[in-house]
Amino acid sequence: MAAKPPVVLIHGACSQPAHFDAWRRMFADAGHDCTVPALPGHAPSNRTTLRRSGFDAYLDAMRDAIKAVGGRPVLVGHSLGALVARMLATEGGVAALVLVAPLPAGRVPMPARALPAFAMAAPFVLAGLPFRPPRAAVLRLALHHLPPAEQADVADGFVAESGRAYRELVFGRAHVGRREVRCPVLILHGDADRLVPVSVGEGIARKHDAALEIFAGEGHWLIAPSLVPRVGIAALRWLDGLPTRWARRRQLR
Repeated sequence: MAAKPPVVLIHGACSQPAHFDAWRRMFADAGHDCTVPALPGHAPSNRTTLRRSGFDAYLDAMRDAIKAVGGRPVLVGHSLGALVARMLATEGGVAALVLVAPLPAGRVPMPARALPAFAMAAPFVLAGLPFRPPRAAVLRLALHHLPPAEQADVADGFVAESGRAYRELVFGRAHVGRREVRCPVLILHGDADRLVPVSVGEGIARKHDAALEIFAGEGHWLIAPSLVPRVGIAALRWLDGLPTRWARRRQLR
């Protein structure tokens, strides 16, 4: 039996590797070597590093992590981490992509209910300074669909983010062409996401001819431990069936 591909989990903005612990255990239990590198300045949280880290620094750090793994890994990214994963996949050497509540390339979406939080962060983003979202905003926008006790646990792990990196995203720094991603892609999105509308996931799916699974009633934090049996397992099942489906798809082209 062929060895299962290694998996690299890439966390999102204001997040850290610990937020992916449940997924790391899930992949490891399924026989995948799994690593969860930290974006610069996120674990441990370091505002000095964040002040000097733009989006290119994020790409460089994850590029180095992928090289250290060796082989052709599966990249699993959440939110901003999904955008990082998608951009790195354009360079080749990636077996597959799993994009969880993915941030789009191009401009960052700003849903109406998230505008007050974006307005509070705007001075820091424009100045390129680290910022940390208020706990109330995190609970209301990212974690609202989770049980209260889990909301508190996840919120405790939020860290500061690079205003410099986000400034580059706000002004359209990131771009991914339709034909630049050549590996299989799965997109997992919640239809109650208050930060990245489900229409973003649908658009990325159309762009890359990707598989798409939408989870009714779920919000942005699809990587929560309580959702592993629903969302995480969906990713595992897709990966398990990928060799057959991808071979058939290539034959049809």
